[in-house]
Amino acid sequence: MRIILLLFIGIFSLGFEISATYKANYGWFGTIATASGSFKKFNSHYLITTISKTTGFAKKFVNLTQIYQSTGIIKNNILIPLEYKSIIIRNGKQYTLIYSFDYNNSKIYKTKYKDGKFIYKKSLNFFAKNDILTLYWNLPKIMHSKSKTFKALGGERHTGRVDVSILQKSKSITKLKVNLYNKVFAGDKGILFLDVNNSNWVTIKGVVKNVLKVGDVKGEITSLRVLP
Repeated sequence: MRIILLLFIGIFSLGFEISATYKANYGWFGTIATASGSFKKFNSHYLITTISKTTGFAKKFVNLTQIYQSTGIIKNNILIPLEYKSIIIRNGKQYTLIYSFDYNNSKIYKTKYKDGKFIYKKSLNFFAKNDILTLYWNLPKIMHSKSKTFKALGGERHTGRVDVSILQKSKSITKLKVNLYNKVFAGDKGILFLDVNNSNWVTIKGVVKNVLKVGDVKGEITSLRVLP
């Protein structure tokens, strides 16, 4: 469901709360997932929360809820994650992963729980200064060429690699290709195509191509709310 993560918001101001909802459709199967997300900024700190759920046809195969949360600080208008949390609830079982960023030692520590029970804690094989949410939001500040490779938690499992390319840019829309090297849905290659509104860096729609050789998964925004 990483398409839900990237079908989100990229907007900066002095302080606000913003929320959005999305849906993902898969060919003639219809809507297979819905999502909501919020961004809160207070002083020099931020909190991002996204929640996605399977629905319709997909829910018959797997009752899945995914919650992702990124918290950290803001320096020079750049989001710097301190903790990234992933909560997966699949058919009644809950899996929680908490990633802590240790900038002094260039380490990311991963702690896993199953149904609230501690399983293990270990450090990842790579260090990155972004998670997948902050990378997207930071792109307007750090994307200085049409194609660039980044490191981010949520990218390729062993290295964090994420490739971002600007396919087309007009006055109103930027079309991006994002390769996560990490499958979004079963059967795809982890490549997203996103249309982003230049005025506020909000993704308005996205596509994962030819999933399971049946059809494209298409996501689109359904509502957007900004509170000062």
